[in-house]
Amino acid sequence: MEISEVKVRNEFFVSALFIESTITDYLSEKLDISNPINSEFLGNHEKALSFSQKMDAIMESSKFSIIDQSKLSVFREIYNEFILNEDVLSLEECFTSPDSNDDFLLILYPQSDHLPREEKLVNACYQLIGEVSELVALHTEKAEVKMPRKSRMFSLESLNLGKFVMLFSFLFIS
Repeated sequence: MEISEVKVRNEFFVSALFIESTITDYLSEKLDISNPINSEFLGNHEKALSFSQKMDAIMESSKFSIIDQSKLSVFREIYNEFILNEDVLSLEECFTSPDSNDDFLLILYPQSDHLPREEKLVNACYQLIGEVSELVALHTEKAEVKMPRKSRMFSLESLNLGKFVMLFSFLFIS
């Protein structure tokens, strides 16, 4: 196996850890679980949700497009294939799913016809890793901003008096 194929597998595992951690934090916040690491539901216990189940949860809870859901699903499937086929010598042989995830990758991320298939798969995997990491990060960040209620429109403490005078001086200029 070439060095680039080993690197892409390692990158897949590292990004899967990042994604799982991000989803765990998101779910723990939504479910008000204060200690997700030691949680029987989200932590590293036998009863805890698996990586695939956490991916399913985020895909069902957020508004992803069909293509984005496909990317997340294929990422999850490729991750599982890499785990199942850790002793396989080539990257292409890792893709054993009847869903043809390797073909889907090459359709989703077209590559130059002059590249060998293995190199095309490596490039497509890196593109998938980047997009899925970004999708999960965007959909799990806090979108809610709580603003304190104020009964007054202006507060003299926050406005400089000179700016306040200048604001109303335009009313008197003819």
